[in-house]
Amino acid sequence: MGLSIAQQRDRGFSLIELMIALALGLIILLGVTDLFVESSRTQGDVSRASRQLENSLFALDLLAGELALVGYWGEADYPVVADDPNFGPLRLDEMAGETVAGYPAVPLLCVGTGKQGRNPRVELGWAMEYPLVSGLGVDLEVAMSSAACDSAISSPKDTEEFVAIRRASTCAADPSGGSDCPPIGNFFHLQTNGCYEPNANLSGGEIKLHRVTDADADAVLNYRDFGCGSASSERAPIYRYVSRIYYVNQRDELVRLELADSNTYRESVLVEGVEALRFEWLIDRTSDGDYDLIRSVADDDWSEEARTNDWQNVVGVNMSMIVRSSAPQTGYHDTNIYQLPGQTWTNNKDQHPRILRSRTVELINVAGRRR
Repeated sequence: MGLSIAQQRDRGFSLIELMIALALGLIILLGVTDLFVESSRTQGDVSRASRQLENSLFALDLLAGELALVGYWGEADYPVVADDPNFGPLRLDEMAGETVAGYPAVPLLCVGTGKQGRNPRVELGWAMEYPLVSGLGVDLEVAMSSAACDSAISSPKDTEEFVAIRRASTCAADPSGGSDCPPIGNFFHLQTNGCYEPNANLSGGEIKLHRVTDADADAVLNYRDFGCGSASSERAPIYRYVSRIYYVNQRDELVRLELADSNTYRESVLVEGVEALRFEWLIDRTSDGDYDLIRSVADDDWSEEARTNDWQNVVGVNMSMIVRSSAPQTGYHDTNIYQLPGQTWTNNKDQHPRILRSRTVELINVAGRRR
């Protein structure tokens, strides 16, 4: 006698049916899990790529901004003195600080101009006329070998380039604290005399360079911006002396060395994953405002003597850098060949994605306006 329809409904699932249902459920679960893992991996790759993109743009923007300002000295009209290191308008009696080898202390440069500075004051004069210097990391390590500079630097990457810049800050300080600029502190500051009265002791344009504190800045940095002794004359602007060196260290980090308040350099890591940094300098030897020569420090035909003189004729720069992702990407192998100034750059075909970034920057202060 067969089962009724009601009895058949109440019978439930057989063991085979349950096993099939469990197997299907596991397959679906495995698929969802695999989808989740792949989605997480993709999200991680996108996040790393975004950080890599941000790092490369930040590094490029930072260097572009610095290079555009190199050689800016505020109101100072620093003359070109071709072969006579007479310091232009820098006045011996208006430089103050600790004495170094019998000469008034000046901002520590660490990287020289190559213009045969015979003492700190001579070298400072050249550095204001030649505020831009570049070279390979191996040269930087030699330049920083003095006791005062060596402690500030971590191992530079020998094959990559550095750039040293000197300029005035773009913000005028106020000894009374009424400015949005950083306080005077104990930094070196520049002030240009705006007095041009023919009967005055000063003819105008002289530069004071002092390492002062907030307490004595008001009395020391007292040049006027016009009218000499006129009661209506305002204090001439006061600018911090800026000296910075950018380089890539052996941990593939973009590093900045900056002149600090105690006349020493402090190191800051700015961007990780910078594997290569190269510059092509656009040089105007004919003084017509347009570059007629492109040189890289890697060029064999750019002699040290020519390079030293050409720094004053730089009107622009092509800069390039390679930035590597912070972590490897599964299934990726970098087989790209990267073309940098003076070098074809390759890697060991690892799993790190890379970005090659390039930018051209006009430098209007180094050579002066020539158009």
